[in-house]
Amino acid sequence: MGELGTKKEYEQEYGDTPIGRLVRRIVGVERSAVNEAFSEFLTEQRLNVNQIRFVNLIVDYIVANGNIDDNAVLMQEPFRSVGSITSLFKEDMGTAKRIMDVVAEIKQNSEETA
Repeated sequence: MGELGTKKEYEQEYGDTPIGRLVRRIVGVERSAVNEAFSEFLTEQRLNVNQIRFVNLIVDYIVANGNIDDNAVLMQEPFRSVGSITSLFKEDMGTAKRIMDVVAEIKQNSEETA
C-alpha cells in the first residue's frame, strides 16, 4: 500500500479543504440521505413542477459532488435552464431561503464529520 503523504503535501494539493468534504467530492453522497434532507420540499404539494425540478437538480448535484461548495453553480446549467432560484420562488422567498439553508447545512456537515 502506498504512503499517505505528509500534511504539507495534502495542503499543497487540496489547500484547507476539510477531509470530509474531499471524501464526499470523490465518492458522492447517498441519494437517500440527500432526499431526506430535502424531503420537506419534495413532499410538499405547494411546489410547482419547475420548483420541484430545481430541488431535484440540487439533490442530483449533491449526490454526485458531495455538496455545493459555491452557490454560483446554481446560476449555471442545468439549473439555469429551469430558472434562477429567485425567479422560481419569487412568490415564496421563505422557501428559497430554507432550501439554501439545507444546502449550507449539508456543506457544514461535510466539514464537521472529518
